[in-house]
Amino acid sequence: MTEARLYARQQAADAEYFAKKREVQGLMALGQAQGTYPCSLLDAVRGNYAAVRDFLMINNGMFQQVAQINDDAVCSLQPKISSWTTSGAKGSDGGANGAFKKVAGVYKTLPPLFTTVNEQTGMLPPPWLGTLSNSPSINSTLGTSN
Repeated sequence: MTEARLYARQQAADAEYFAKKREVQGLMALGQAQGTYPCSLLDAVRGNYAAVRDFLMINNGMFQQVAQINDDAVCSLQPKISSWTTSGAKGSDGGANGAFKKVAGVYKTLPPLFTTVNEQTGMLPPPWLGTLSNSPSINSTLGTSN
């Protein structure tokens, strides 16, 4: 009876050993096959590592994953979108006066831009550029007066 138990244990141990041995052989074969793939890609592009890297990133969907992560991040910000018009900035004479009006039109977009940036990020413009105030007036927002 004792010999039978010993024989059964030995058979079980042998079976476990051969199963583990086969598992290791399978993992080694898988590792070699996975190593062959990038090597063959590298040979196909004559050693251009950047091309292989880019191909693998595209093929594995990395750019789609990055885009999804960015999309999720932006959606959680709930950004405000502002648009401004400078329709009054065109000069009728097209000369120097027109150019000054265009520059003035650009400066008119700064107060709403400062306000939007402040609301979304809490950042304030540098003091030399202007300050924010509670009033929506362009002159008071830019720190200038008429």
